[in-house]
Amino acid sequence: MGRAEFEYDETGATFFYVALSFYALFLIPCTFFFWPSDRKEDAKHKKERRCECEGCEKKHKRKIERQPWQKTIKIVKFVGLALAWALFAVLAYKVTQIEHDHVEYDPYHILGLDREADVKEIKKAYRELSKQLHPDRGGDAEQFDNIAKAYQALTDDEARENWMKYGNPDGPKATTFGIALPKWIVSKEYGIWVLVFYGLLFMVVLPVTVGIWWYNSIKYSADKVLMDTTQLYVHFLQKTPKMEFNRMMMVLGGSFEFWKYYNKEIVERETDDVEVPRVMRELKNLGEGKKEPPLSNPYSLKARTLLHAHLSRLPLDSENLENDQLYIISKCPILVEEMLSLMVQLYFYGHVSRQPSLETIENVTRLLPMIIQAMWPRTSTLLQLPHISEYNLNGFKKQKVYSCSDLAALHESKRRAVLHSFDDQQYEDICFVLESMPRLDISANFEVKGEDDKHNVTVGSLVTLRVTLRRKPLLDGEKRHHESIEAHDAALAAAAASEQAENADPQTPQQPKRKVWEKPPQKKAKSAKAKKTAKKKKGKEDKKEETEESKKEGTEESHKEQNDNASDGEESSIEDNSDDESVGSASEKNDVDDTGAESGDEYDEDEEWAKHGEVGRKENVLETKSRLTHVVHAPYFPNDKYEWWWLYLIDKKMRKLVSPVISCKTLIDEETVEIKFPAPQQKGNYSLTLFVKSDSYVDCDYAVDVKLSVGDAPEIVLPKYEDTDEEEDDHEHSVDLSEYTEGSESDDSDQE
Repeated sequence: MGRAEFEYDETGATFFYVALSFYALFLIPCTFFFWPSDRKEDAKHKKERRCECEGCEKKHKRKIERQPWQKTIKIVKFVGLALAWALFAVLAYKVTQIEHDHVEYDPYHILGLDREADVKEIKKAYRELSKQLHPDRGGDAEQFDNIAKAYQALTDDEARENWMKYGNPDGPKATTFGIALPKWIVSKEYGIWVLVFYGLLFMVVLPVTVGIWWYNSIKYSADKVLMDTTQLYVHFLQKTPKMEFNRMMMVLGGSFEFWKYYNKEIVERETDDVEVPRVMRELKNLGEGKKEPPLSNPYSLKARTLLHAHLSRLPLDSENLENDQLYIISKCPILVEEMLSLMVQLYFYGHVSRQPSLETIENVTRLLPMIIQAMWPRTSTLLQLPHISEYNLNGFKKQKVYSCSDLAALHESKRRAVLHSFDDQQYEDICFVLESMPRLDISANFEVKGEDDKHNVTVGSLVTLRVTLRRKPLLDGEKRHHESIEAHDAALAAAAASEQAENADPQTPQQPKRKVWEKPPQKKAKSAKAKKTAKKKKGKEDKKEETEESKKEGTEESHKEQNDNASDGEESSIEDNSDDESVGSASEKNDVDDTGAESGDEYDEDEEWAKHGEVGRKENVLETKSRLTHVVHAPYFPNDKYEWWWLYLIDKKMRKLVSPVISCKTLIDEETVEIKFPAPQQKGNYSLTLFVKSDSYVDCDYAVDVKLSVGDAPEIVLPKYEDTDEEEDDHEHSVDLSEYTEGSESDDSDQE
């Protein structure tokens, strides 16, 4: 049996195979990850223009200054990848040029004969070559051995059999394995150093690296919030279950992310002792006199001061304080989300006496939009729009415009008249922001997954509220374009009419101007036909005014009423009023239509699953949607903010939170969100309110009234099985044996 031999790569030929394989495994993912992509140009194609207000310009300038070497980095990445692929091409070329030393052994070729040569020709060729290559005659000894071995392989039966079987007249050789490493690695001279290197790498460097990574990772939660900050929030939420805005600002400013002891990115300066008190003098309700650690620590007081200055839109004289303020504001979204998550957990799973109140949860959902837009709770929501200041609010109040939705609902000509104090560029910026702001159409229906009748909610069942959100722009750009064209045509027509009146015949008598103190002339009595036409015209104008007033209704109450009507008309399964026959018949009809439409779509894919409503469509489980939705106009927020939404249910009568707060971070045009909660333990009709709140805009909150009808739980009927013949025989046999057991009645009678 052949032995095994290991040959180390002395020439370096085998090394290129291994190097090329590992290099390709490293190069391809790096190319995919580091390939320079111009995201700015893609964003320009999606949205060509941006707001040019002062705050947005400063934000855009900071964004450019933050990445001064962006083009240089792209060039360096491209050159580096090009060089890496050039090295890959060189290695591939080296591999193709490697010569293979293995040659098949052929004794006929060594003796210079054809395969059809007979024994005489073989002997003759061997004699002639022996005379030439014999060492005694000055020939080469190695070549002589080769021709002698070839002659033996062709003439000797055993040698010929070995050649035919193993490819070699000497029999099987040792199996050779090539190792793509130089031989000096395992030599006595360098072998000890190689072992030391491997020991340091795998026993010191790797464990220390993993330990440092693990130690740093356990300090943070899944949302990259310090665990100590989470404990701080829990402590103050249990200490103050009913928390107002100022108290929330104090707790938020006390986060350990703003302390240099926990966060090395925080910069503490000696000038803070002078600059921070200067800002504090211009602010109110800071609560700096409270001695409550860590809220009384210097870092917490500084963070709270900068937060109050941000909400008050107070300009800072110091550039260092401005940079610190931008860093604190950029950390607020994840901290507020962590605070909200802890509130919900304590509300459902905490101690009853220390549960956060519903008002506290609602306050924290309003806190983040105010930080994004730099506004206090009582500030007018119109300040979210560019170029609008406190000076312009009185003019808006006179025109009965109190919110952004009121302004968007106006006709183009009237909107321009309201914003007459702004130039054309500023007016276009305001309309651009109104077009980028959202308006939602909300529809919802209850269902119980896994049940035959999924729209029948019973006591104790797991209810799923499917909420469909459809996003539309607050100001329709196409409608605005048509209204501007109509206004322009009306202006041209008015100008033409006035010009025609000026160029009229001067002989026509003109009515003299009425003096201010004179009474207007009385109108002549109209005929019946004229009165009728005037009445019709007046009716049309009244209808037009009513439609314009209905468009104005953009406040939260109007949205609530519209959403109620939409939910009652579209999703009648929410209100299952079985006592009222007319309402019940309408709801049953809508339920049949909705269920039929859903089952028709789902039956084609999977009938059995569609019956229970578990799977509607075959979707990729690993597919994730992008969270880059619509960019929010937030000139006072340092980074790009995208539209996200919060959804939750409350019981109107009990003022109680029914479901946890669900976040929707993928709404672009339309999205369906599922809110799951247990049904009440008592049957009856429940009035619930679905809240959909924006985490970016102050006045984009929606409240939809939904009704949940809960019935009795179905009785569980245990299946009855009939006894088999064998079971009946065993039963009769056991009855017969009972007569002969000890202590039976027959034994007692015999004893008597």
